[in-house]
Amino acid sequence: MYLDHISEADIVELNIPTGVPLVYELDADLTPIRSYYLGDPEQVKAAMEAVAKQGKKHT
Repeated sequence: MYLDHISEADIVELNIPTGVPLVYELDADLTPIRSYYLGDPEQVKAAMEAVAKQGKKHT
């Protein structure tokens, strides 16, 4: 939340995959310049979709 300047209202909309490292690249002043999940992009996407489904109502 702090590093990405995400509001408290917006943070609940994120689908952060469980157990997938999030890498931040920092500049000399320790300001984030890039962030990405470490791993196969398709597996990360599937993990994010699985997290999104956890919050949906099942009918």
